Amino acid sequence: MTQSVADDRQLNLFSRTSLNPIPELKRFMRLGLKLSGLSRPEVVDRMNELIEAEGMSRVVTLDMLNSWLKNEDHRHIPIELLTIFCRAIGSILPFQAFLIPLEAAIVKDKDLAALELGQAIVAKRKAGQKERMAILKLEGI
Repeated sequence: MTQSVADDRQLNLFSRTSLNPIPELKRFMRLGLKLSGLSRPEVVDRMNELIEAEGMSRVVTLDMLNSWLKNEDHRHIPIELLTIFCRAIGSILPFQAFLIPLEAAIVKDKDLAALELGQAIVAKRKAGQKERMAILKLEGI
């Protein structure tokens, strides 16, 4: 038996997004940095302050940050420093690089509340439609 509708879990080989998040991670890191209005040295300073506050025994240098942001450089930010970087620039944009290939998105609490409200409104309308249909059946129409 053949399937006429593609399984949602099946990847399309011709139009799929790359599962390698690194190029997009670097792009989103650069964009987040640009939108922050901070200089690279300021970000390095902020990252090192956050690293110290977390009790981590690491130091980030400007050369390291520059290499993490360059497409041509194979090095990328260590995962344990990604949240530090995001806090330093005040953006969660770099995390989108991991979600795009999975067709997912980050939803903040306020957006989640709006989504829940929308779902409640839809459920209320459906209940109203069911109620009207039941009334019509009872009235014999």
